[in-house]
Amino acid sequence: MPPVAHLVKKETLLLLRDRNALVLLFVMPAIFILIMSLALQNRFAAENGVKLKYYLVNQDAGPVNAQLLDSLRKLEGFSAIRPSSPPATLENHLADGDTRFLLVVPKGFGSALMSAQPESLRISISADVTPQTARLFTASLRATLGRLYLRQLAKRSGRSAASAPDFDLVNRLIDVQSTYTPRGHNQFPSSVQQNVPAWLLFAMFFIAIPLSTTWVQERDQGTYARLRGMGVGAPTMLAGKLFPYVVLNLLQVALMLLVGVYVVPWVGGEQLTTGSAWGALALVSAAASFAAVSYALLVANLVTTGEQATIFTGVANLLMAALGGIMVPRFVMPAAMQAVSHYSPMAWGLDGFLDVFLRGGGVGMVVDSVWRLGIFGALCLLATGAWMTYRRGRAGG
Repeated sequence: MPPVAHLVKKETLLLLRDRNALVLLFVMPAIFILIMSLALQNRFAAENGVKLKYYLVNQDAGPVNAQLLDSLRKLEGFSAIRPSSPPATLENHLADGDTRFLLVVPKGFGSALMSAQPESLRISISADVTPQTARLFTASLRATLGRLYLRQLAKRSGRSAASAPDFDLVNRLIDVQSTYTPRGHNQFPSSVQQNVPAWLLFAMFFIAIPLSTTWVQERDQGTYARLRGMGVGAPTMLAGKLFPYVVLNLLQVALMLLVGVYVVPWVGGEQLTTGSAWGALALVSAAASFAAVSYALLVANLVTTGEQATIFTGVANLLMAALGGIMVPRFVMPAAMQAVSHYSPMAWGLDGFLDVFLRGGGVGMVVDSVWRLGIFGALCLLATGAWMTYRRGRAGG
């Protein structure tokens, strides 16, 4: 039996022996996803102090339209971008940057505003926008249109704008659609659809805690010194750790998905829709698992005690999650934080999972996230191997 197989067997036995750690590793993330999904299902909260950007495509002209555009420029909490691209192109690129809304003012909107069949503003909302933020945007637009309608009614009738407004007509002035189209039907994603991928990725990176503490214990016990004495090199030792923990992480992914599909609706939440892009989901899961375990191996070699491993991993994971959009959507962050967030591995993994769960993407769409995670994992392994070689040389072999 090759050395790697013996090391894999050793790690598997160690994992199975520590049943309490296995229970925590699987049960705690499942409970966390369950609680967060239910707690955020009907939550409504405005994003304070942040200017959310949206594309504004104006296809109309006239005095009424000029009043509308002036009101949109003053819309509190939102900032319009006037692109030159057609609406269809913009809709396909809503999630590429920090712009998540597309507002199209159709031709004839102003002239038909007071008619029985007015033209509606068309709004497209990116699938990764939370329901709370989507409602905030549409409510702000409805308030703006309501004021515009009342002004036109007063001007037309020559009496108070409060005389006989048709608020049902005001509601028809907006046609809202999401880019989320499961099974070919346009609808808004539930909080479960957005939260499960985020907290799943967050849980995957916590594999660093049991792996790094185990590594520190075995190093203190002289296990690795004996393995080096037997001629086992750093690549073999890393492979012996990498394979079983990657498999463990993938099992964790499967469990979290089962929780979203079966357990969340069983207790009153909305069901997770996994889609049919299983190849893309497998690629993102494998890449994220590889990155998480490689990062854990690097941490395990940099720290000197189990306490250091636990504290460093916990804080570092929270920071990566905060920057990566796990806790707060990146498009509502300040510009400086958005720039930094592009360097968070959790941001790459989250983009990949959201491409599958929300945007209906296949393998081609997740390639960018997969290669970023793969390069990050490979760099972590190279740095770990170099550090192990350096420490061995400093110890005199």
